[in-house]
Amino acid sequence: MKKRICRLLLAFLLVLVFCVSMAAAEQTGAQLSCVTDTAGLLSENEKMLLERMAESVSQKYGVGVYIVTVEDYRDFHSEGVYKATYTIYHQYTMGVGPNRDGIMLLLSMADRDWAMFCYGSHCEYAFNSYGQEKLEKVFLDNFGEDDWYGGFEDYVKECRVYLEKAANGKPVRASLFFPMLVVIGLSLLAAIAIVAVIWQKMDNVSEKATANAYVAAGLRLTEQTDRFTHKTTSSRKIERSSSSGGSSRSESGGGGSGRSGKF
Repeated sequence: MKKRICRLLLAFLLVLVFCVSMAAAEQTGAQLSCVTDTAGLLSENEKMLLERMAESVSQKYGVGVYIVTVEDYRDFHSEGVYKATYTIYHQYTMGVGPNRDGIMLLLSMADRDWAMFCYGSHCEYAFNSYGQEKLEKVFLDNFGEDDWYGGFEDYVKECRVYLEKAANGKPVRASLFFPMLVVIGLSLLAAIAIVAVIWQKMDNVSEKATANAYVAAGLRLTEQTDRFTHKTTSSRKIERSSSSGGSSRSESGGGGSGRSGKF
């Protein structure tokens, strides 16, 4: 009798879990799992571990965390990897909740392109432009060494950190300390320059730099000559620096924002 009751309870729990999963699928409508590795960068065990991590973060904070790898982004959009990313996001109805909040990282292996797409008000609150720029540094170093699992793992873990801070009302934002330090430094330099100009004018008045000041004392000069014994000039050329490899840029479109570049 007890075994029968236990079996009935187990069956009930399984049905309940199935119903919850179906309800969640209907709510989000997502047609892709958290990890979609069509480029075959991950082993089955690595894919399973990342799927569990990303799904846990997505369910806890109500923002989908997605990883997608493809052979060539041009199969989805020919005008750029970022446009391909948000095309996939919308085509497969990605996201969590009624507003389909989510963040998606796409790797395209043909030319080693990547893009990150952030959609929904909750997601963009947690991952603003500054936060996205900081986030990319977490995984790009791994991808540069072909450490795919390490890069994706760092990405999911950092997404958890960002979402946790946003949930506590303290999202990742740029510090105001260094901008304030720069303003203070520039103000001090401006003050020093003004004092230096005033001091120079006072010196010019007191020194009486030309020989005419001695005429009143009875000394007459038949010739007045001002000579410059040496001349000093300085110049500085400002050059625009350029970088290649691993470069990235901010993007917008598809109703959200993100970044893209090469790894």
